Amino acid sequence: MKSSFSHFAYRLIYTLLLLLLIPLIVLRLVWRSRNQPAYRQRLLERFAWIQSPQAPVRVWLHAVSVGETMAARPLIEALLAEYGERTVFVTSTTLTGSDLVQQLFTDRVQHAYFPYDLPGIVSRYLEHLRPGVFVSMETEIWPNLWHACSRRQIPVILANARLSSRSVRRYQKVQGFISGVLNEATLIACRHSQDARHFRALGAAVNRVRVIGDIKADIQPREEEVRQGQVFRQQWGSERQVLVAASTHETEEATLLDIFRQLQTVVPDILLVMVPRHPERFAEVANLIERQGFFCQKRSAGSHFTPEVEVILGDSMGEMMSWYASADVVFIGGSLIPRGGHNPLEPLSFGVPVVSGSQVFNFQNTFSRLVKLQAAFVVEDKRALEKKLADLLTTAEDRHRAGQRGIRLIEENRGAADRLCSLIVNSVDSFS
Repeated sequence: MKSSFSHFAYRLIYTLLLLLLIPLIVLRLVWRSRNQPAYRQRLLERFAWIQSPQAPVRVWLHAVSVGETMAARPLIEALLAEYGERTVFVTSTTLTGSDLVQQLFTDRVQHAYFPYDLPGIVSRYLEHLRPGVFVSMETEIWPNLWHACSRRQIPVILANARLSSRSVRRYQKVQGFISGVLNEATLIACRHSQDARHFRALGAAVNRVRVIGDIKADIQPREEEVRQGQVFRQQWGSERQVLVAASTHETEEATLLDIFRQLQTVVPDILLVMVPRHPERFAEVANLIERQGFFCQKRSAGSHFTPEVEVILGDSMGEMMSWYASADVVFIGGSLIPRGGHNPLEPLSFGVPVVSGSQVFNFQNTFSRLVKLQAAFVVEDKRALEKKLADLLTTAEDRHRAGQRGIRLIEENRGAADRLCSLIVNSVDSFS
């Protein structure tokens, strides 16, 4: 009884704090909409003002942004094959995530923005959708929504669940709250055994936590992505060495441009493709590249790339896989600064070796395995990064071997999406 009351009190405090923050969150969206009107055009969806579903919703799947949407792609495809088109309702939090859902799945899924996690709002959202199951990707834990699902006997599944040691330490400060939230989930389907240990350390019941593997290993390059990568290479000049700097963050671009200038003395025909993580930084990064004196061409310009271009700014949405398909080597951003890194399996699925900084705590287990196999390389500082990039760009045989090792690891670890799909189907059937 005491534990139940304590959890209620924690959730009440959480709700009151969120209620105070919502006006600031909305003001921030309105402010950002000055340059990108799409931020305010569908604002009411976040308050559960959504159209009634056009077909019964068997699965509501939440993928917060681009990374989670890409991770969910094989799972969504498996669910569509199981239930049919329009039966999966996908929500996003960010504009970029929403755009990617529409690009990848067009009208095969239903789509809206994720609601704010206040009791009245999530209740209204659930009344609209009446889903068979709610699936949340990776680290998306929402106390009021999970509680509302539990009260309605709607299964809650945390899919491809991950939790870093840093996150565990942060959650332990409110362990009395988070343990109650986690135990409202029907299933916490973890990527690795380390993630499972972390969730159990926070109080998740042993029988609710399972290791099913990383569904990111199930990503299959699409023919159109490979074909677009080949088109890029033809436009640039097929003999050029291509370095793709993917999902870069603030300060990382300046470091990479310094390294790129040095690489040009070793690999004279090198081309750098710079793809910032956040679209609102495209203009800032373009100005940085031009100030550094490089011949830069923006993807958004829509013109064919010329052989004279030195740096391409990948300021487009939904083309990251095609950039990977065009690359000789990929640097994964968010790793030279304490952001935790990003998914290395996507470029490796094309047989392209990966280099990363050392700040990869969100993908520690994955990088550890890749580094052990020498399919990916983690470096400690700017000098080491420059040396490793130079070594790979000047040695085709080493690039090929590293890429093939990555492909083998991915192939050996496929199947998580199908396993997760089966668990979701069983949950829907059990509670129907």
